[in-house]
Amino acid sequence: MDVRAFEGALLERFPATDAEDWDRPGLLVGDPSSEVTGVLCALDPTREGIERAASMGANVLLTHHPAFLDAPSRLTPDPSDSSPAGALLWKAIEEGVSLIALHTNLDRSQLALPYLADLIGLPFLGRATPEGYGALLDASGLTADDLGRRFRERLGASPIIWGDGDEPLSRAAYLSGSLGGLGASAVAGGAECIVTGEASYHRILDLLDAKSSGNAKTKVIIIGHDVSERPYSQLLKSVAAAILNDVPIEALDGELRWHGLGA
Repeated sequence: MDVRAFEGALLERFPATDAEDWDRPGLLVGDPSSEVTGVLCALDPTREGIERAASMGANVLLTHHPAFLDAPSRLTPDPSDSSPAGALLWKAIEEGVSLIALHTNLDRSQLALPYLADLIGLPFLGRATPEGYGALLDASGLTADDLGRRFRERLGASPIIWGDGDEPLSRAAYLSGSLGGLGASAVAGGAECIVTGEASYHRILDLLDAKSSGNAKTKVIIIGHDVSERPYSQLLKSVAAAILNDVPIEALDGELRWHGLGA
């Protein structure tokens, strides 16, 4: 199978029409006519990921995040001469590694949302927002503190919990990545707690004052953008393996590039 056909098979499962207008799903750089020799799956396209793919004989780096949103105006080997994205694209071309991304079209897919619920070990109740993002979870009998501990155990998160951590919950929304303005939609849909990768301070304050089902104040749990989406590398691996059965496919979970300090 060539890169063009592989991209097509991926976009059948994660249609580009489901992506936001500003997003860049699909093939960003590479030769569409080249035969796929292997696939490395990761959260982010990085220089290390390109080198790892090349070292294992893979010519596709399949990631959740695209290499760029605003296209670089200049491509050089050195980011100081162009930009980090420009140097990354140069490296990919130099190594013969095609970059394919499945971003917001994966976020709102019917494959991703139950997958996240299964990882956390809570029943999937449906989409958390009318926009199609987020997994609505049955959190019956859990508190926000309990939920934070569960995310810490399952994903290695260091959760920050806003609001009453001891009040029992009924439903929670898992909105991976950046929350943006989706929190209010999830609360309107019945979520009493929002679990997300990151959110602005004022968005959080607005949510804390919002009344969810049962007239309880909303809780917010922040776990880190990368932590919330790292499991997608394994999801991408399973999807790639269902399409290709005769080439090596690996997942690169990647180390966190940040850490917190204990008390």
